[in-house]
Amino acid sequence: MQLVVRLLLGMLLAATSGAASAQAGSCNCADARDLFTRHCAARAAIQEWDRLSRHFRTSERGKGAVFGATEVKDELAQCVDERISMVRQEGPGSRVSRGETDRECNVSVQAPNKCMEGVIRHHESFHKMMCEAHNRPDAPWRQTNNPFSYLAGMVNRLATQSAIDYIAEERTAYQMEVDYTRSRLEELAGQCNEPTVFRPTQQGRGFTLQPCPSADPANYQRRCTIK
Repeated sequence: MQLVVRLLLGMLLAATSGAASAQAGSCNCADARDLFTRHCAARAAIQEWDRLSRHFRTSERGKGAVFGATEVKDELAQCVDERISMVRQEGPGSRVSRGETDRECNVSVQAPNKCMEGVIRHHESFHKMMCEAHNRPDAPWRQTNNPFSYLAGMVNRLATQSAIDYIAEERTAYQMEVDYTRSRLEELAGQCNEPTVFRPTQQGRGFTLQPCPSADPANYQRRCTIK
């Protein structure tokens, strides 16, 4: 229940920062392909996070115990990164952007321009929010009587999360990215001559997004071990 409350609070606060993020990362037609690829990749990531969530919920019921985030983080990342890579290969081509939130809740971004920096900062704003909640003096994990658990939480906040908690956080950040990139793309629709991204509506009175590339995992050789 505490995680759900934190997730909802984070979504609310991060959403209020959307306007500021948009101002910091104004986009133009030259960014359309990058935005579209990020949008579609984030949607694919959400599908994979949902699949992984179902897998671990079923596994936990069978095991009768909870998987820790640190036990499976690398495997989860492998599976999601592969799905994102599939979409990038099938898409119209784009530049790479990435971000990270460290243990002190500092956000670092690598992006080709301000537009894509805005996308990454919006995604990372949720991880930053969760990080800051973890570092609060009254954070629930600090109430443990186990000194080893307390030390682990001090060193790595993932040590206080279950696999399901971790998946939920990542899924929320990607959903924020989907919403953010769609908003930026809708602002550009009708302004940009970019047929790989935009198409006329059925009524012919405006433009909408092209369907995201269909990247069937069955057509790729995967290293993801979580089936």
